[in-house]
Amino acid sequence: MRYGLVYLFQRPETMSRAVDKASRELIPGAFMVSLEFAASQLEPYAVLAKGTARPVWIYKQPFIYAKPLVSK
Repeated sequence: MRYGLVYLFQRPETMSRAVDKASRELIPGAFMVSLEFAASQLEPYAVLAKGTARPVWIYKQPFIYAKPLVSK
C-alpha cells in the first residue's frame, strides 16, 4: 500500500529504519512528519517550533539526504 503522509512518534535510535520504510512506501510529494526527533540523515522540508513546544520535523518525498561531514 502507498501512503501520502506518515506521522512518526519514533525514538532517535529507530529513526533510520522509519526513513528506509518511508522511502519505499511514500508516494512522490507525500510527507513524513516526526514529533520531536529529527531524521538526521535527511534535510527537513520544514521544522515547526514555537517557544518550549516540541518541534515537528517535516520531510517531503523524494527525500533530500544530508551531506556527510568531511573531515580534513
